[in-house]
Amino acid sequence: MTEERLDLGGTEITRIAFSSSLSEAVSKNVLKVPKVRSRVVAVRNLVYKQVFYDYHSTALKIDLLYPVFDGPVPAVQGAKPCIVYVAGGGFVEQFTETFIGLQVGLVQAGYVVASVQHRLVPESQFPEPLEDVKAAVRWLRAHAETYGIDKDRIGVMGDSAGGYMAAMMGATNGVAKFDVGEHLEESSDVRCVADLYGCNDLTVIGAGYDEATVASHRTMASPEALFLNGISYAFLDNVGLSVFDAPADRAAEASPFTYLSPDTPPFLLLHGTADTLNSPLESSLLHEKLKEAGVDSTLYMVEGAEHDDVLFDQPAVVDLLVEFFDKHLK
Repeated sequence: MTEERLDLGGTEITRIAFSSSLSEAVSKNVLKVPKVRSRVVAVRNLVYKQVFYDYHSTALKIDLLYPVFDGPVPAVQGAKPCIVYVAGGGFVEQFTETFIGLQVGLVQAGYVVASVQHRLVPESQFPEPLEDVKAAVRWLRAHAETYGIDKDRIGVMGDSAGGYMAAMMGATNGVAKFDVGEHLEESSDVRCVADLYGCNDLTVIGAGYDEATVASHRTMASPEALFLNGISYAFLDNVGLSVFDAPADRAAEASPFTYLSPDTPPFLLLHGTADTLNSPLESSLLHEKLKEAGVDSTLYMVEGAEHDDVLFDQPAVVDLLVEFFDKHLK
């Protein structure tokens, strides 16, 4: 390469002369990259529901992750199966970025992943968060063509409190009382459920642990008590109840165990053997009840895994989830 300096009306410019051709330049030290996975494209902050309170409102949002190999935007590449992801957070917060690696793994396996927000304690209580997730699924179906989603192939996945939501979504397929709000012409049913260490029955979260831990779950201040009964306000006639003090039908209404039938969709359950926050008995009992109801259920206890453990974000688990969703959504 050589440089030639020119003076154009007092302005000096540099013209570059190349000593080699373009074809010669691109033939040197060539790296051949096999195309083995898609690019992941995000469409964020899609508002699916506006919730109004006395003095403020909250916009509930969906983030979409798409697989893209080449060409145009995801929505015009053809409809793809969708996995609705509900992040956990003990009913009082929600970490929607949790398991981003796992979500990306599912996207690169050919799925649209929709990460869904729902209302939280103390501004809401059961069944409002479940109603939110059902509203999100209806919204996705109502806008399926716009966002390139196959409305007939939607599954759900969640971890911890999000696992509870996922289990309730599958168990309450066809239960009309939880479908409220917009897009009621669309179904909120899902075709399969992946439940990662979910808080499946609110009365079992501390089961099998030491006495102090069991006692902590028998108070009105536990997250599951606040989720089920709301916070204590004398003027609302709510003096505060634990999940064990609430009327039995109230706790049962909030349990997936109540709704299981042979029509319940397939479940994949994963729980850590070293989980000290949410009892492994949760997944074990749900698996037993699913099998008793004639439902296709598979349970894996992940050796040495604690609650929200990085082990659940490893390729072996991603492959297991992909295999499960491929079986039921492809």
